[in-house]
Amino acid sequence: QGLKSLVTSPLTQRDSRPFLSFGFYPYQHLDILRKNDLRTSPPTNTPVLLRPFQDEDQEELLLLDNRSFDQFWWMDEQSPKDIIDSQEVSFFYVAGESRKLRGYILISFERDYAHLSRIAVDPEYQGRGIASALLDRGIQFLRRRGVRSISVSTQANNYRSKALYRKFGFRETGESLCICRYDLSGDQSLSGEIRVSGNW
Repeated sequence: QGLKSLVTSPLTQRDSRPFLSFGFYPYQHLDILRKNDLRTSPPTNTPVLLRPFQDEDQEELLLLDNRSFDQFWWMDEQSPKDIIDSQEVSFFYVAGESRKLRGYILISFERDYAHLSRIAVDPEYQGRGIASALLDRGIQFLRRRGVRSISVSTQANNYRSKALYRKFGFRETGESLCICRYDLSGDQSLSGEIRVSGNW
């Protein structure tokens, strides 16, 4: 059916300007939240097994990811391996036993700064404190390593996620990111959607 669209990585307002002038349009808006004191977190008491991600979790993790997010945000089959191989990711935990995963969390950090890259809970198990348990375990991990600040970017209209982050002391920074998209008439040599770098 041909190539349908080009999509950028999340861009600052300044970095998005060349794409917008070329004919891209704003497709997704992300707000940035930050927590500057990792010493405080709300109490959590959810009886769920939390453990490091293992290779044998990959298939179930991808299924969980697809159930938890709209298709635009899905991981591909290579993503878990790339995450494990990346030196940036320092905390990759799952909730639940093998083949019964209920959630997962990814956090990267460098020196005293961390970024919550991804957190997901199976829709069937949402509202049971699993996301809070995962986030609390991640913050404990960072605190022991001397990390002082953690940020997260989430869709501007994802009010449920924002409520979770605010409960843990995250505050909106006033900064935002934009994912830009360019729709094509179709190139028969390619198909689907291509994501392009934001560095022009």
